[in-house]
Amino acid sequence: MENEVKNDYIEKALTELIPVFGTREFVDHHKIFSLIKSKKVKEAIKSIALYLGLPIEVNITYVPKGYRPSSNDGFQSTHLVKTDKHNRGVGGITAQVSIPSNLPFYGTPSMNNFPINVRLSENCAENPETLVSVMAHELSHIVLYSMWHKEKENEFYTDLTAMILGFAQVMKTGRKVIKTSTFTDSDFLSSTTTTHTETTTYGYLSDDNFSFAFSKIESVLKKQQSTKKKLLKKLKQFQKQLNKTKKSSLYFDKYLEYLGKNHNQKISPEDGQKISSFHQSGYTDNFESVIRKNETTLGNFLKFVENIKTYTTGNIEAMQKYEMQLKSANEELAKQDFLLKKDVDVLKKYVGFFYKLKLRFT
Repeated sequence: MENEVKNDYIEKALTELIPVFGTREFVDHHKIFSLIKSKKVKEAIKSIALYLGLPIEVNITYVPKGYRPSSNDGFQSTHLVKTDKHNRGVGGITAQVSIPSNLPFYGTPSMNNFPINVRLSENCAENPETLVSVMAHELSHIVLYSMWHKEKENEFYTDLTAMILGFAQVMKTGRKVIKTSTFTDSDFLSSTTTTHTETTTYGYLSDDNFSFAFSKIESVLKKQQSTKKKLLKKLKQFQKQLNKTKKSSLYFDKYLEYLGKNHNQKISPEDGQKISSFHQSGYTDNFESVIRKNETTLGNFLKFVENIKTYTTGNIEAMQKYEMQLKSANEELAKQDFLLKKDVDVLKKYVGFFYKLKLRFT
């Protein structure tokens, strides 16, 4: 491939890009494919843009297949599809994205519904995988330009940006289109069948470059997803502990209520003194406060971790911070649960069997 680079260059580029953008979980491309197959190309492109962090408004103009881009038409990202020496598209799908001079900065409110003009060849929906690959690349130009990135015009960096922002998997299948045609020539005594296969590669990375980049990105992503999975497991375990403590709190309240209605119980002097203290104002305030606080903490942690799709430095640090806070919260909850169960055990001795059984299945 023209302008092929060594994998050392690709590794250097990834080392620069990943700290800036993080790595994003692979996009669920089935919904996007469905939109394209339903001829809802604009909606599909908006979905691609949103996944790249671009809440833009997309304006599409369709051009004939093999459209020849002009150097003065205001479109700067024009070289994704292979072209011949006359700058005519030879790959089938042509895509161009304009890069306005007043492009807002990435991540700012001004990017919401900012109009971006896209030109697509009329046959763009023929291969959904390729269209998604093409548009992920083209819109990644917008990402880099909107950040004033020093490599904003570098096509290799643009391909890699699309890959680390979630499109590596779909680009793996969509970057190549293989068309096979068969011709049979027959005469009186024999026939000859000829099969012609044409492979068109989209993007700027060679097969070796792409394979190297994909492996690197997948490795980083798997490590980060493993961290998320472990934290979610700990959060689920904490949720179980919290539910057990809430149940102990319920038993405490119900057993105490039961004894308040059944005064004929023979209670030992030692237990009687303890049970008497249970009625003191504010006795359960600490239990209830710990439970409420940890319910809020757990809800916040779960919401944050479950919604992580992009593993930025900030998100990874937040997960590490939450893990430390979770350890502290777990210790506090375990301490309160131990004290609460001791009180429940005191009350339990004087509660009727059938009432305990009924409460257990409530």
